Amino acid sequence: MLKKQIITIAFIALIGALTPSVSYAQAQGSVNQSEFVVQDIRIKGLQRISAGAVFNLLPIKVGDKFSTTQSSDLIRELYKTGFFKNIELATQDNDIVVTVIEYPSIAQIEFAGNKLIKEESLREALSGNDFVEGRVFKPNVLDQVKQELKRQYLNQGKYNAQVGTEVTELPRNRVKVTMHVKEGPSAKIKRINIVGNKYFSDKMLMKEFESADGKPFWAFWSSKDQYSREKLSGDLETLRSFYQNQGFLDFEIVSNQVSISPEKDGIFLTININEGERYSVSQFVLNGRLIVPEEELLPYVFIAPGRTYSRKDVDDTIEVIQNRLAEEGYSFAEVVPVPNIDRENNTVAFSINVKPGRRVYVRRINVVGNKLTNDEVIRRELRQTEGAAYSPSRVERSKIRLQRLSFFDEVEIETVDVAGREDQVDLEVVVKERSTGSFLFGVGFSGDDGALINASVSQANLFGTGNFLQFAVQRSDIVESVSLQYTNPYYTKSGISRTVSLSSRSIDQVRANTSAFLADTLALNVSYLFPINENNSFAIGGGFERIDLIPTFGSVPEVTDFIANSPDNDLIKLTAAFNHDTRDSLLYPTSGKNIRLSTELTAPGSDLEFYQINLDSSYYYPFTRKAALKLGLDIGYGDGYGDTEGLPFFENYFAGGSRSVRGFEARSLGPRDSSQFPRPFGGAKRVLFNASLLLPVGDGGLDKRLQLFVDGGQVFANDQSIETDDIRFSAGIGFNWISPVGPLSISYAVPLNEEEGDEIEKFQFSVGTLIQ
Repeated sequence: MLKKQIITIAFIALIGALTPSVSYAQAQGSVNQSEFVVQDIRIKGLQRISAGAVFNLLPIKVGDKFSTTQSSDLIRELYKTGFFKNIELATQDNDIVVTVIEYPSIAQIEFAGNKLIKEESLREALSGNDFVEGRVFKPNVLDQVKQELKRQYLNQGKYNAQVGTEVTELPRNRVKVTMHVKEGPSAKIKRINIVGNKYFSDKMLMKEFESADGKPFWAFWSSKDQYSREKLSGDLETLRSFYQNQGFLDFEIVSNQVSISPEKDGIFLTININEGERYSVSQFVLNGRLIVPEEELLPYVFIAPGRTYSRKDVDDTIEVIQNRLAEEGYSFAEVVPVPNIDRENNTVAFSINVKPGRRVYVRRINVVGNKLTNDEVIRRELRQTEGAAYSPSRVERSKIRLQRLSFFDEVEIETVDVAGREDQVDLEVVVKERSTGSFLFGVGFSGDDGALINASVSQANLFGTGNFLQFAVQRSDIVESVSLQYTNPYYTKSGISRTVSLSSRSIDQVRANTSAFLADTLALNVSYLFPINENNSFAIGGGFERIDLIPTFGSVPEVTDFIANSPDNDLIKLTAAFNHDTRDSLLYPTSGKNIRLSTELTAPGSDLEFYQINLDSSYYYPFTRKAALKLGLDIGYGDGYGDTEGLPFFENYFAGGSRSVRGFEARSLGPRDSSQFPRPFGGAKRVLFNASLLLPVGDGGLDKRLQLFVDGGQVFANDQSIETDDIRFSAGIGFNWISPVGPLSISYAVPLNEEEGDEIEKFQFSVGTLIQ
C-alpha cells in the first residue's frame, strides 16, 4: 500500500513538473487516506470567475469517491480552461480544497505611434489571436500578438517597424496593455524586373501596375514606389488579366521574388512569366434552355469568330446575358462558357450553356427606417412591385428614384431569400432619413448680383407626404423678391405634379452692369408636370403677371421710348416644356444627361405679345467612379408678335459672369445701348457652350469638386445673325462646394479671344448659388 502511495505521489510530482504552477498536497492527518467519499469541495482564490463555473468544470462532485490518483485529472481539467496560472489541490479529511491564482483580464488595449495602419485594423489583427479587451491576459499570447503586428507592417513595406509592449497592472486583477509602434520609413521599390515577356515591353506592362520603381520628381505625393504585399498581389492579377485580355489564354506567372536591401529600405521585385501563345476565337454556339430567343441574345455575345480571345469579352458576355435573363425574372440564371482549346492551331471555340433556372418573384417589399416619411411616399417611387418577377434593373431604378427625392442620406434595397421557396424573394428597402425642413438665413456674394441676403422657411417633405412648401425672401444689389411655392409631386395617383407659386419682385438695373431701369413684377402661376416615362416628362403652365416699368435718370432712349408706350403691363403667360433627364444625381451628377426644351408665350390680347424658346442641355460622361466630363449647350431665342415689335428689352438675354462665360464681367457680352458710355443692353438670341472636367477633392465626396473648364458664349440682337467669330471663349479652373452656409463657387478664368471693349473679370466668387 505504501509503495502504491509513493508511486502515486511521484506521478503527481511529475505532472506538476511538466505543468507550470500546478501542485497537489494532502493536509496533515490524511496522508494515508488514498480513497474517500467527497463531503465538500472548496475553491479558494477566485476573483472574476464564479465558483459555480469552476464546479461545472470539475470531473468529480460531492458524494463521488475520490482517490489521489484522480488529482492529476482534476488539475488538468482546470488548467485546460486557460483561466489560471497557478493551481494547488489539497485534501482535508473528506474535503477537497482547490486554491487557484487567476490570470489577469485585459481591461484596456492602447496603441501609440501607429500612423500607416489605423487602430481599427490593428485591433482586428489582435482579435484573430483572441487578444481583446475583457479576455484573459496571457504573456505567451502577447508574444504572438507582437509578431502578428510586425507581420502587418511587413505587408505594408515597413521592414524596420518595431513593436514594443507595456503591461500595467490595475486593481481587481486587471491589466492595461499598451502597444508602442515605431513604424520607421517605408521600403521603396528600387527596381521591378519582368522576365519572360516577348510580345510586350517592360514599359507597356508597367503602365498596368499600381506599383512603380521610382516616381516623377514633381509627384511628391505619390505612393507608387512604396511596396506593399497587397498592392503587389493586385498588380500580379492585373498583369494576368492584361495578357488574357490580349489573347494569351495559357499565360501564367511562374514565380515572383521579393528581395530586400541590407539596409531594409529598398525592395527589388522579380516577376517571372510565361506568355504562351496568342489565341483567337474559332466559333461559338448558344446551348441550353433559351428563354429569350437566340436572335435576341446574339447581340449580347462579344466573342465573335476571328476575334482575338479576351477574358474580358467572355466575362462581359456572361454578365449581359444574365442581366437580359434577369429582366424576364430569371435572376439566378447560370451562363457557363465551355472552351474547346485547339493548341495546335491556337484557337478556342466556346459553347455557351444557358441554365435559366426558376423564375423568381418578389413576394413582399418591406420598408425600414422611415420614421417621418409615409410608406406611400416611398412605395410610389418603386418600379419593382410585389408579385411581379424580380428585375435587377427595376430595383436599381427604384433606388435611383428614392435617392433623387433628397429625403434620405442613404438608400439600400436588399434581397432576402424566402425560407423554403426558391422561386421567391423579399425586398427590404432600408432608408436613412435626413432633415427636410429648414430655416435659412444667409449672407452671400455673387459676381453677377453683388451682395446677397436671403431667408427662407421650407419643408421638402411636408408632414411626411413628399409635398414641398417654401416661403423665401431675397435681397441683392439688383433684385428684391418675396415668393411662396407649393408643390404636390403626386397631385394625381398617376404621378402628375402640380406647383402653385406667388411672387413679387423688384429689379433695379441702375446697379447692374446694364442699361438702367426699374421694374416691379407681381406673378401668380400654376404648372403641371406629366411623366411620360422614367426619363421623360412634359410640363404645361399658365399664370398672370403684372409688370410696372419705370425709367430712371440714366435710362437711354430705347428704354424710355418703350416705357412711355407701355409703362404698366398685364400679361397672361403660357409655358410648356419637355425634359429628358437621366442624371444619376440632381446635385452631384457624374453620368447621364439633362435636356430641357421650353417655351414661354404671352397669350394673344396681353398688353405685350412675345415668346421665348430655350434649349438647356448638359451631358455627363464618367471616366472614374466619381470624376466626370461635363458638356453643356444653352440656346435661347425670343421675339415679339402681333402688335409687339421684337422681344421687350426687359426680357433680353445676357452672357458673361460666373453662370455663363467666366472670365468676363457679369452680363457684359453682347449688344450695348446708345449712351455716351455704352452699357450692355442684352439681346434676343444667346448661345452658350461649356466643357468641364469635374474632379472630387478632399475626402473624395462629391460635395467638393474641382473644375477645369472651357466656356464660350455670346448674345446677339434680334436683327443680328449668329456669327461664330463673335463668340467669346475662356478657360480656367473652378471650385464648387456645398458648404454649411450654402453653395460656394470660386473660379479663375482667362479669356481666350478677348477684343477691345470687352470687360474682363478673371477671378469670380459667389456664395449662395449652385454653379455646376
